[in-house]
Amino acid sequence: MELNDIKTTWSTVESPRVSDQEIRDMASEKMHPVLSGIRKQLTIEIIAWSIFLICYYSMFDGDKKPVWINIVLVLSVLIPIIHNLLGYRIAKYPVQGTNIRESLNRYKSKVKVYAIASIITRQIYLSGFLLFFFNGVNFNPGKYISLAIIISIFLVQLFISYRIWAKRVKILGSALTSFR
Repeated sequence: MELNDIKTTWSTVESPRVSDQEIRDMASEKMHPVLSGIRKQLTIEIIAWSIFLICYYSMFDGDKKPVWINIVLVLSVLIPIIHNLLGYRIAKYPVQGTNIRESLNRYKSKVKVYAIASIITRQIYLSGFLLFFFNGVNFNPGKYISLAIIISIFLVQLFISYRIWAKRVKILGSALTSFR
């Protein structure tokens, strides 16, 4: 197909008519499918972690552990929740520039920082859980093996999380280079 044929075809295509109100509704936070999914996930996580924090003290012998370990556990649960709320804010306001290139560049920078923080907060969360649940345990060779397996799983999860975030940043970078 030649360029003139493409131009002719393009000019004959009729654009769908959408009212200003329909555009506002599509852009609103309530109708946005990604934000809606993030909001649902946040709600479920906050409810689940709240139930855990209410019950852990008696169910998992938190009353028999030192106070500082209980504080570490509570903080290791709260830090990822706060981090996810910040991620929601980043997703809610992606446009932060006067043009698409500038906005994508700023968004990419924010996603890079968020990715690093995501990996770190996940490790803090998992370390806090390990500290809480393995505090006061008398170790034998079998328990050392279990601990080594758990730590190996954490390292694999760290690697997978890094790869996922690196891929997302790379996609943003390639979108950014397409505007140059």
